[in-house]
Amino acid sequence: MAAELGDLAFYRVIPIAQSVMIETELTFTDSRGSLLVILPTVLSRLLSYRQYNLSNNEAAGVLIGERRGSHLVVHQVSEPGKGDIRRRYFVDRRGPHHQAAVEDAFSRSSGRLQYLGEWHTHPEDVPSPSSTDLNSWKRYLIADEPMVLLIVGKNEIWAAKKCTSTVIPLLKI
Repeated sequence: MAAELGDLAFYRVIPIAQSVMIETELTFTDSRGSLLVILPTVLSRLLSYRQYNLSNNEAAGVLIGERRGSHLVVHQVSEPGKGDIRRRYFVDRRGPHHQAAVEDAFSRSSGRLQYLGEWHTHPEDVPSPSSTDLNSWKRYLIADEPMVLLIVGKNEIWAAKKCTSTVIPLLKI
């Protein structure tokens, strides 16, 4: 089911384990059977940034992986670092290390690994995109190929693909 940007009624969230010791991948699908696979090492890194305490600021980075036909496999993420602006309810991924991570992965893999999308955290049990998220994705995340969007909450992950201006919620399988 697709949702236009700003139509929050159709967003889905996915329950996740409390532990960051992950041994299996997390897999999602869309209504056409296309898969998003997040490898265990990536999932562990994402979950390590959950905002359990009031002192935890939002975190963000890019998703790096491969396209296998209509399927997407996330192999790596960039993590918060120097240059990023992080607050309790706001994050701006500005550090040059995010682009460097994409370029390094692309080079080391002879072009197999590439930028797949964006991730960030929200300080809520069940995350959902804010108006800032929706506007940012609409304005800056423009691509001919589907891009992955992840929001890591305290207890769940919200996952979607953005195809042109349409957000397609993904379901855990």
